[in-house]
Amino acid sequence: MITSSRLPSKDLFFARFYYFTFMGGWGFVMPFANLFYTSLGFSGKQIGLITSTSAIVGMIASPIWVSTVKRHPLAHRILQVAIFFGAVGYYFIGRQTEFLPIIIVVFLHSLAASGILPLSDSMVVMVSQESGKGYGSVRAWASLGWIVSLLTAGRLIERFGYIAGFIGVSIMWTVAAALVFFIQPHYFNTAKNQDQPKPHLRVAIQRVLQDRTLLGFAIALVAIGFLNSGVLQFENVFLAQLGASKRLISVAGILSAIVELPFMVYADRYVHRVGAHRLLLFALAMTFVQRLIVLLLPTIPIIMIVRFIGGIAFSFYTISFIGLISSRTQPSETGIVLALYTVTISGLVNIVASPIGGAIFDAIGARWLYAFSAAGYIIGAVSLWITRPPDTFKTGEA
Repeated sequence: MITSSRLPSKDLFFARFYYFTFMGGWGFVMPFANLFYTSLGFSGKQIGLITSTSAIVGMIASPIWVSTVKRHPLAHRILQVAIFFGAVGYYFIGRQTEFLPIIIVVFLHSLAASGILPLSDSMVVMVSQESGKGYGSVRAWASLGWIVSLLTAGRLIERFGYIAGFIGVSIMWTVAAALVFFIQPHYFNTAKNQDQPKPHLRVAIQRVLQDRTLLGFAIALVAIGFLNSGVLQFENVFLAQLGASKRLISVAGILSAIVELPFMVYADRYVHRVGAHRLLLFALAMTFVQRLIVLLLPTIPIIMIVRFIGGIAFSFYTISFIGLISSRTQPSETGIVLALYTVTISGLVNIVASPIGGAIFDAIGARWLYAFSAAGYIIGAVSLWITRPPDTFKTGEA
């Protein structure tokens, strides 16, 4: 492994700043997107269809996108163009007021942006490994960016409307595209590792199907994604129904991120002690308890407290997610497998789950969505337990 003294410090610095703007920029829009749609008079089913449109595109395009781009010598330039078009897409989504135009713009936006996250994660894994730092030392900057964006968004949206959030994320993504200029190109493709096989989608899929633990994790993600979809879509709408203001909702959105700042770094160290698989199981168990608490006590203060504590579970989940996949794949495969897990699987699930979650929300309200979510995390944990690697709970290995 290359030590931090051999890695140009600017790569790690700009990778962190890149995550601050790229992932942190989502804080301008993600907590408010469904509130924006409900303000336009859309039903839960319509919101679910919007989510499904993005999911369908991502499911198909993301692994192909990453597989193709990772082999290209100008992968970093292609990523920059995709981020820029993603920024433009967010702006145009915020300018729409009718259902059909939003569907069309979301489709085009998803086509451009579907491979950005897995390719970025793959880059950050390489930078953090060569620097001797953990993935969490970079991912924590995304949480910091989320806090800054969300606090800013809450104030601006109350004053100027939801369009302010879409403009905010557009600006952040434009800055992220510019930051790619300052990160060495070889972190975005496989040109540096000539001894490694070139990334191919078929090989990556075979890797997953032949690895019992990765296959069990995929099954867990399907169960969690399907049954947790309603909570992800409508928790902020639920807060609004309980009487929370937009500013309070923005505060709720940063509570988890505040905890993530130290725990992303701590999780990096802890995952080496207990193993990614064990840490992932612990994160799922924690989230199961959180869902049960809100189901039994559905109040604004309880949701706020659970969100705060949930930052620990999310930190453990994020680091162990990346750790499990990167430890069980070749470097040339990691980006494609990340695309399969972060975009394709979730997209496949959301095609069905998002409209169903919207229909359940319309029929019985948001509270019982937490019961479905809790069931999903239990099923996911059981799948992970059954397919655990040999001696996981003896040696602490992933």
